Amino acid sequence: MNIPPLAQLLAGLALAGLLATYLPLGVFDAPTLLVVIMALAGGIFLLPAVFSFVKHETTVNPQSPSQATTLVTDGIYSITRNPMYVGMLLVLTAFVLWLGAPSAFLAAGAFFLSIDRFQIRSEERFLGQNFGKNYEDYTKRVPRWLIVRTN
Repeated sequence: MNIPPLAQLLAGLALAGLLATYLPLGVFDAPTLLVVIMALAGGIFLLPAVFSFVKHETTVNPQSPSQATTLVTDGIYSITRNPMYVGMLLVLTAFVLWLGAPSAFLAAGAFFLSIDRFQIRSEERFLGQNFGKNYEDYTKRVPRWLIVRTN
């Protein structure tokens, strides 16, 4: 996909804000502690993922997966194949909870579908081409997201 994931996250945040403001479909009060935990969880996935790529001296740029020089499978990457996207989704969900409008969840759903269907699948094609059997074995061990195992 040609839209960088960070831009997709920003669009998701903006869409959530617009939906909460102009089409809230009700309101709810999420506990502040839940919002904080969700946002921190997002950071717990995002930061180690970036540091792993730096440690392994491979590209962090999701727009150029063909430039990956190392298949990172340790650390946070042993829990999910896409910790950066999990982290982004958690941050977006924290924002949606903070907004307190049910309609804002549509933005989180749209972000998830966009990242899953277009960004991740495109990256997976390149990783499969670049790393062959090693990548195939990795996809069998570690889920794309967290719990849901999809190859």
